[in-house]
Amino acid sequence: MKSRMFRSLLITVIVATATGGVYVVAHALQQRSSSIARLKTLNDHFPLDVPENRSQWDERAKSIRLQTAVSVGVHPQPRLAESQAVIHGRRELDGYTVEKIYFESLPGFYVTGSLYRPTKTAAAGAKHPAVLYTHGHWEGGRFYVAPDSDVRQLLATGAERFESAAINMLQAACVQLARMGCVVLQYDMIGYADSQQISHDRAHLFGLKGPNPPSTADGWPLFSAIAEGYGQSVMALQTINSLRCIDMLSNLDDVDASKITITGASGGGTQSFIAACVDKRLKGAFPAVMVSTAMQGGCTCENACGLRIGTGNVEIAATIAPRPLGLTAADDWTRDMATDGFPQLKSVYAMYDAADNVELNDNLQFPHNYNHVSRVAMYGWVNRLFDLGFDEPILERDFQRLGPDDLAVWNSDHPQPDGGIAFECQLLSGWATEICRSVGCPSLDEAQPKSKTNSPNLDIMREGWKTLLSPAMDIQAELTVEKTTSGYVVKTPSGNVVGEVIVDSGSVDADPTDAMAFSVPSGSETPSQRFVVKTWNDIFAANPGQQPLIDEPRQAAGYTYGYNAAQPVRKLAVLAAMIKAASPEQAISVDCQAGDAFAAMGFGMLYPESIKSITIHDESQSIDGWFYRAESITDANFLPNSLRYGDLRGLHDVVIDSGKKINFIAPANASR
Repeated sequence: MKSRMFRSLLITVIVATATGGVYVVAHALQQRSSSIARLKTLNDHFPLDVPENRSQWDERAKSIRLQTAVSVGVHPQPRLAESQAVIHGRRELDGYTVEKIYFESLPGFYVTGSLYRPTKTAAAGAKHPAVLYTHGHWEGGRFYVAPDSDVRQLLATGAERFESAAINMLQAACVQLARMGCVVLQYDMIGYADSQQISHDRAHLFGLKGPNPPSTADGWPLFSAIAEGYGQSVMALQTINSLRCIDMLSNLDDVDASKITITGASGGGTQSFIAACVDKRLKGAFPAVMVSTAMQGGCTCENACGLRIGTGNVEIAATIAPRPLGLTAADDWTRDMATDGFPQLKSVYAMYDAADNVELNDNLQFPHNYNHVSRVAMYGWVNRLFDLGFDEPILERDFQRLGPDDLAVWNSDHPQPDGGIAFECQLLSGWATEICRSVGCPSLDEAQPKSKTNSPNLDIMREGWKTLLSPAMDIQAELTVEKTTSGYVVKTPSGNVVGEVIVDSGSVDADPTDAMAFSVPSGSETPSQRFVVKTWNDIFAANPGQQPLIDEPRQAAGYTYGYNAAQPVRKLAVLAAMIKAASPEQAISVDCQAGDAFAAMGFGMLYPESIKSITIHDESQSIDGWFYRAESITDANFLPNSLRYGDLRGLHDVVIDSGKKINFIAPANASR
């Protein structure tokens, strides 16, 4: 099969009549499940469609890496001062040591964990390879203690060899990797073990007694419209933590910075392949029982706006190629990987002559796990990745299990930092300031953003806006445009009319101050024409003032907008379909009110060759703070990540920089 970008079917249906008739404009119909038939959810099917050649895949992979980085808040990566790790409480055990560690990820926000090191020194002149170990959603995380009944079951079924490992399989992996000669950082997911500045219920269960506190210029909470506008999510925080862990390991005197990898299972698997996608410093990744074409990640910490629009976990993991990638499957949502997902991954790796660099270890006899059988596969993978020289299979030895009291980072000498909702709001405000500094977008140090960007990084902003707007092109490809006696109508595949544009004959029944119009210059055989947008609806929302959300108890934005474009982008797709039908070749001039400025500028961003100029009838230039004014994630003007790239003013700057002319005039001068 070809990639989603390369396997469109061009369908042209023309029914001409003597009276002008009705015809369907040629459009690309994707074979992949429709983007507009309904709102997609994390439980849909997300296949990897392999392109024809490596050149096509390289282009697609670059796009997915950018989309992922934008969605998880690391485009651009925060420019932060080097964080000095505090390491204390060293204990020497059988073949390894364990230390307690903490360091800042964002200012005032701490990564906590356990640092395992081999007691055997590396060869002369050499340093140790390193492994990031992220634990996933096992209760207590690093402090996990399995129930007695589970311990007996694990030992009886051969899932575990030793009681210590059955009680805490996460610790068992770290011990074994250290005994193999690796430095291992097992760091806490937010809300687990020592990472309590944002609670477990808050980060993973969308928990808060009562509604979110109101957002202000001084601070706002997670899950708010402002937070999502800046790309600030739990998943983004965890990704930044992962990247800062790479920084920390790279700075350790005994670690070879060119030999760092990452592994984890379940939600830890999500962290693993996301980190490896966006950061090529990782030599490879071993995400266990997570990567599949089925369920994409059920937790709020695994969902971010924009992340899986038009893609999915298998394709995101494929961007790691040709770096080594190891996977496991179990009797869970990964059970079909051997036939649906892994063969396609193998094909992508084959394009690099590296088919042996991807492997799947099928252990369908076990439920969801990272048990000894799966870990043995991981040990062998790490052994080959770092050329450690062990005979395989590598089996664990028993170890002295440390309990929560032994592993806890915080004590009287190292007091736990403050947390809670007030801290959360303060953290996000400071983080937004760093984003503004990196991108050059307006800051929120007053009630509304400033009217001009501060020396914006236009390359970063252009990449960001193109990523946010590109889903409109896929949606447009699924819309049908029919010619009528007065203009054109746009329909969804189900036949719903979502847009109508008519030729401006001077008798249009519309208020000229409300109309959006575009002028098509004369061609060699056609006179110049002016079209007025008469009907312009969202393809989903019944209520034009509100965006629909999927049916999910935790109404976090990522569950809806992580898989579906927001309403402003969907409406942009409808406008693009109308314009492309009315003027398939000539560049147009657009006249609109401030409320439609985003769609006009968005069209200019996506199709720069198809637009000459944009005139906005609002001399006050009220496009400033346009998306910032969205009060909730259901607001019709809510657009995730838009504040990260300067709000509508940022899009204006990017379009202007591309050489397009945008005029602002007083509304009284508006005319058709």
